[in-house]
Amino acid sequence: MKKTLLALALTTLGLGAAPADAQIGPQIGVAGHVGTLGLGVDVAVALHPRLGARLGANFFPTNVDATASQVSYTVDMSSPQFTAMVDLYLAGPFRITGGAVLASDNIALEGSAIGSIEIGGTTYQGSDVGTLRGVIVTRELSSYLGLGIGNPAASKFGFFLDIGAAFHGTPAFGLTADGPLASDPTFAASLEAERLEIEDDVSKLKVYPVVSIGMSIRVF
Repeated sequence: MKKTLLALALTTLGLGAAPADAQIGPQIGVAGHVGTLGLGVDVAVALHPRLGARLGANFFPTNVDATASQVSYTVDMSSPQFTAMVDLYLAGPFRITGGAVLASDNIALEGSAIGSIEIGGTTYQGSDVGTLRGVIVTRELSSYLGLGIGNPAASKFGFFLDIGAAFHGTPAFGLTADGPLASDPTFAASLEAERLEIEDDVSKLKVYPVVSIGMSIRVF
């Protein structure tokens, strides 16, 4: 009776015995993709016809530009980032995914101004401020939840899509300057006011959107 109930439960979840024509033994696939985590590659293993696991690495080949408080920054995104995912296939290639994203570093910003610049409500000359360097600090390990299409370990060639979110907590922000005014107490107070203003903005970004699209191939 217990075995019958267990078999019924597994069948209901879609994790019962594999169809007679299903491949027996491990299936391994590779997926290359591009998205909000940069360029990436995943290695996928089919644990069951409806259950799979993936390990991935992503990196940003170039920096990006951003503007904060009228200062143009060059943003060095955290790179590389590593992912560990478990895929539950609900119907065909459609799946729900849970896992984790590991960031190897914080997001760094660097910018400078030509002419005058407002720091913490006070106007300074860019030459006196020097280079502004900021850092956005989040948790190294973020939980991930998303939806997707594609089974890299089961399809000989296939389309690959992930849409989800990495929950990295409340970010903190640090800001420094290296100009002639760097040791001036009045400027230091302005710089701290500027840091708090930017931190108030970035602290709302507790979730990093993840969108990734690419192609996959089964290799074994």
